Amino acid sequence: MVQNENPSFEFNNQVAPRYVEPLFLQLQYGHWYSTAQFIGLLHSSGLDVKGNGIASSNMLIWSLVGLGEVEKSSTHNINMKKNIFRLTKLGKQLVDTYSTNTELFYDLMHFLFYSTYLRSGNIQRGRFWLYASVCDGLWQEAPAQIDKSALTNRLQVDSRAVFPHYDPSFSEQSVGGIFSWLQTLVPPFLLKQGTKSQLYSKRRSHCTPQLFHLATDLVYTTVEGMQYGSSLTINERHIEAICKTCLLDTEQFLGYG
Repeated sequence: MVQNENPSFEFNNQVAPRYVEPLFLQLQYGHWYSTAQFIGLLHSSGLDVKGNGIASSNMLIWSLVGLGEVEKSSTHNINMKKNIFRLTKLGKQLVDTYSTNTELFYDLMHFLFYSTYLRSGNIQRGRFWLYASVCDGLWQEAPAQIDKSALTNRLQVDSRAVFPHYDPSFSEQSVGGIFSWLQTLVPPFLLKQGTKSQLYSKRRSHCTPQLFHLATDLVYTTVEGMQYGSSLTINERHIEAICKTCLLDTEQFLGYG
């Protein structure tokens, strides 16, 4: 039976690395921002955006992964309330990280997107199930040429099996919106090759130590359900899960162990 209120599985392609500098990095800790102020920041950076889609989409995603919080603010119309956003302490830490270590910043953003559904199990964060599933599927096949249509079709089938009581729906555009984050990693997991800018996957030769340790913790506590202080013998399945989270080549695992 399909639930009446279907959660969103769309990872909006308006949430992209290109809006990190003109929008996310401009936010001051402790200040509340309206959607109109988000749009104003984008305009100040020379981006001629139309409508409030970019502002609203980023506001939502950042709040869902813990980088900010959203509240309803009263307006002159007592029947209408508008969203306002402010950074959390985690959000401030990432803003500060960008100025000193952009490689770490994007590794941390990737981890937040990858792990949010896995850590919460909350169906309202289903779009992050999509992010993790895109990463897992591409990692499994790497190195390979990317077929976005085939990947989307396969994940649509998988999503119905994983969430039989819902009606998951997402587009090729949504799956493609995840690709830009995987291209921004250093080294990138997705690369453009050839005159038609075809995307190819290549497992990463390294990642930041922080991402590796976060991935290990994710497997330890979330996947295995173990308590801190318990001993865990690392086997091939754990190595694959950790490397998959980091989009790392398994041959590089021992360099971090």
